[in-house]
Amino acid sequence: MFNVYLISTRHESLGKCNSDELCHIIEQINPNVIFEEIPPSNFDEYYKHKSRQNLESNAIKRYILNNKIKQIPVDSNNIPSDEFFKSLEKLHKKVEGLIDYNGFNYRKLTDRNQLKTDQFGFKYLNSIECINTNKGIYESIENGLQTIKDEALIQTFNLWKEINSSRENIMLQNIYKYSEAHSYDRAIFLLGAAHRESFIEKTKENNLKCDIKINWIFEF
Repeated sequence: MFNVYLISTRHESLGKCNSDELCHIIEQINPNVIFEEIPPSNFDEYYKHKSRQNLESNAIKRYILNNKIKQIPVDSNNIPSDEFFKSLEKLHKKVEGLIDYNGFNYRKLTDRNQLKTDQFGFKYLNSIECINTNKGIYESIENGLQTIKDEALIQTFNLWKEINSSRENIMLQNIYKYSEAHSYDRAIFLLGAAHRESFIEKTKENNLKCDIKINWIFEF
């Protein structure tokens, strides 16, 4: 049986959301495989050359000191340009600066996300409360852009949605491809919390149409 624990995380430490806490969660599950939200083309930068690091890679490096495990990078190699990320940052700043309900709601919910993550760590990031907070932030951005009426920012937002959906599909496909070719009992997939709701829905759809049936576990 292919059992995969979906663990929602973030890429930078904040309070109780840190690499020590994540390593403890991994130790409790004791997986055979870890699926990672990084492109295969960047894998050596995290684990061989060590020119990159994030919360997840630091936790995994600590775990593999005493445990043998398969590490599988599953994200897309199609990485957006720096120009796109600059436009995305501009989008968030524009919505954050709105003086209407959308700006207020965006600021309130992003502050709540930070506070809850700091206080409760992975317990919060893997909760329905976090899903609802992220959904509220997303709606504030979407509605705020209708007020701003900047076509370039609207295009950035639409491209952002497309990129996220495409990445989720690719990551899911790569996990199923690996499962078709390899046997394992317990695996972990470390995925940013903003993807949680969408990815859970996609796992349900995928299990209906794929020959390989993965038992997705959303609580740990």
